[in-house]
Amino acid sequence: MKPANTILVVDDEQVNTTLLSEVLKKAGYSVNSANDGFKAIAACKVRTPDVIVLDLHMPLMGGMEVYNRLRAEEKTQSIPIIFLAARDKTLPSFSGDDASNEDIIFKPVEPNELLSRVKSVLKEKALKDELRRKEAQIKELSLTDSLTALKTTRYLEEFMQIGIRQAKRYSVPMSVVVMELDKHAEMAKALGQASFDAIVSQTAQLVAKQMRDSDIVVRTGTAEFTVVLTCTSREGAIEVAERLRTSVAASTFAVGSESKQLTVSVGICQYAKHMDDDGSVLLSHARAAVNHAHNSGGNMTLMAE
Repeated sequence: MKPANTILVVDDEQVNTTLLSEVLKKAGYSVNSANDGFKAIAACKVRTPDVIVLDLHMPLMGGMEVYNRLRAEEKTQSIPIIFLAARDKTLPSFSGDDASNEDIIFKPVEPNELLSRVKSVLKEKALKDELRRKEAQIKELSLTDSLTALKTTRYLEEFMQIGIRQAKRYSVPMSVVVMELDKHAEMAKALGQASFDAIVSQTAQLVAKQMRDSDIVVRTGTAEFTVVLTCTSREGAIEVAERLRTSVAASTFAVGSESKQLTVSVGICQYAKHMDDDGSVLLSHARAAVNHAHNSGGNMTLMAE
């Protein structure tokens, strides 16, 4: 059973909060109330309501100040607000993307008008929430490789810029390890796409489970994986690279009903201050070491100087 939407009613006059709360409760909503602006803000921090019915004309902290404070906080900035106002009092000036006079209900409040307005803003909220969910899904898909569930090159680009800024500012080392399956083009041709994808996916899992939470693993090519090692010098990177290389060589990979042994070539490079700020030089040096390892027979780790 779907839980009822929660409405927060805020008015300094107790008779108003009681009457409005009763109307909303009879319509099936879950209702909380507050009799001043400070309590309203505190209530939103405890439990975020789906809609706020907010009196504009309250002592100490008026409705517009409550509104501005809620909009300043990420947790509460998107809560729909229906304002209550007295016809004989001056209304606030709304501008830009702020609320407008269309969001105001005048006292005395007609129950049907209140319920109609609440229903309308809840519908609008549901549509906006769904849009935000879709946008988040699209962003996540663009940052996650569909085959391996590792991060993508786009994510790597953003992460590298942040990591390099930190390395420069705090003088901490940062290294990258680039690993690629040996003879992957021939392997893909011999096995077929589905079987080759299975091997790539298994390799990704083997690499990912060996990394720290502070490191990232990215699929940067058909059979290439890049590991960014934060706060790690070349010595630490060599240790990681050798562990990955030997673990791949010692593992058995399932290809349908058969099994296969693999090897990888690994290149390492530590960030240096003369390199660019987006990591292009850092990655190109590591990839050059990988290519040299391939050309030297594979199944080896080389450091880029």
